[in-house]
Amino acid sequence: MSLEKRREPKETESESILKESNFRQLDFTPLELKREKKDEVIEREIITEELMEIEKDILEIAKKILKLKRYSAAFNIQGKTKEEVQKFPIIEKLYAACISKLAYKKGYSKEDIFLGIRNLEKKYWIVTNERRTKLEILENERLMSILKFINKYPGIHARSEKIETELKITRTPFLKHAITLERFKLIRSKKIGKTLHYFPINTPEDFDELKALFTNSLVVKIIELILRDKDITISRLGEELNLYSGTIQYYIKKLRDANILTIQKQDDESKKLIIDQDLLKKYNEVFKDPPFVKIINELEHIS
Repeated sequence: MSLEKRREPKETESESILKESNFRQLDFTPLELKREKKDEVIEREIITEELMEIEKDILEIAKKILKLKRYSAAFNIQGKTKEEVQKFPIIEKLYAACISKLAYKKGYSKEDIFLGIRNLEKKYWIVTNERRTKLEILENERLMSILKFINKYPGIHARSEKIETELKITRTPFLKHAITLERFKLIRSKKIGKTLHYFPINTPEDFDELKALFTNSLVVKIIELILRDKDITISRLGEELNLYSGTIQYYIKKLRDANILTIQKQDDESKKLIIDQDLLKKYNEVFKDPPFVKIINELEHIS
């Protein structure tokens, strides 16, 4: 067998030109995904702008310290003195590491470092029982997809079919990740009836119950039918929606309890169903879906 070194094929002139060309496409990521990733980076930068330089420096060290399994991740240093912090070994370790790495290099005092750690906890950048910082949460694709999902569907609950169809996960991991997001104050939850609903953190709480009610498409259809036909009766609602009388009565009661619907008795003993349009308009100032205002404006334009 010949031991002669194998000759590499010569690169043609056209191949060489293509290799050096500035127009050669190396990244085949779809443009939409590129925009999303760019938006996420910008969003993270905006969020971290609220941090002072010392807090950003401490956060980088915290990313390593919080992962140390030999220390308990349970802590709450709000209102505590430096001496009391020693009750929380992981925070004491973080404090010591920050002094070692930042005091000389950046000129931060021990007091500045202590206050920086306290502020990070106050702003939920480090959280009791969590071994990740908020920065790591914001860099986690799965957690960010769930955060976007809750922003897209405020009032969503863990039994929603959308979780499996859009997020491609089951109820259990969704709940686990939702707990983490809530601990870092990125979302909030509210128990309405027997069900826990999830909302974006900055959404006002005034209309939570209505949002939860409107996650039922039948409720929305009933409201729309009454808005479009002011003379519609309860029995006709059942016919239109192909529902039993008892089912319609159940949803009518739900709407009355939520102060969306009132029933007026007429002179001929018939009952008139009246929707509080002003309440729906106020609701749409907070939540855009279902778009009741659009229907109301259409009907006002027709009349």
